[in-house]
Amino acid sequence: MRAVVLVLDAKPDLAVLRKHYAPDHPLIAVDASGERPVTLESAGASQARFVVFPPVDPYVDLASVAAISRIAERLRAPDGCPWDREQTHASLRPHLLEEAYEALEALDSGDLERLRDELGDLLFQVAIHAQLAHEEGAFDIADVARRLGEKLIRRHPHVFEGVPIEGGDLLAQWERIKREERAGEGVLGGVPKDLPALFAAERLQERAARVRMVPPRIDLPVDVDDPEFLGELLFDLVGVAREQGFDAETALREANERFMKHVARVETRARTDGRALESYSADEMRALWDETTQ
Repeated sequence: MRAVVLVLDAKPDLAVLRKHYAPDHPLIAVDASGERPVTLESAGASQARFVVFPPVDPYVDLASVAAISRIAERLRAPDGCPWDREQTHASLRPHLLEEAYEALEALDSGDLERLRDELGDLLFQVAIHAQLAHEEGAFDIADVARRLGEKLIRRHPHVFEGVPIEGGDLLAQWERIKREERAGEGVLGGVPKDLPALFAAERLQERAARVRMVPPRIDLPVDVDDPEFLGELLFDLVGVAREQGFDAETALREANERFMKHVARVETRARTDGRALESYSADEMRALWDETTQ
């Protein structure tokens, strides 16, 4: 988006330049005899001391995330789209949720072209929220990308640093690193409270199981041996709840809350004992769970 002057003190990396400039983008070579037009391919063989790269159209490279961010910025500009200009984080919340569900629906359908389009809509939601935050002086899309990159590298020391997986348990290492990042948050930290209750229950139990925290279950009089039967069982449970005047979503959400409070008690006890959750064996964790039951 700005003019760039390249000092040709070495052969330029054309692979890098091709990512930002089209092959026919007009360039200007500068040497002692003056200026002359060149192309990207001929610039590397040029004897000129300098090559000037004029600015490109900010929307020419639509395959880049940066272009999507610039589009969001343009839509929010004073002479941009009236509807986009009046949006806030709060007003866009339902759109973000809708796009996320549409992406999931496309994923379930197996239609990859549809998934591509829905992921694009979701990406734009990220870009527009980042633009709003930038206008508020908080962060921009580059900050979002940087924090994501730092987090992914930090959480995979076995990949990027060659460090052996601690204790041989990858998921336990992942949870430990996350808790270190989020000082004060427990093993269930990061599970959104606004998730549907059933989805939240699955995520909560999954997080707890990573530190061998598996609560006792109701002994069902039937065997759940395939997804279809599981679906019918859940459907029937909702029917029973409805007939009894209960709201199944609310009942499960309250069960999730009780589970989270119990996990917090287990974590408090572990801190009192001066032990990390990962250090408990399955039997020890089961006993600790029973001891913290109210």
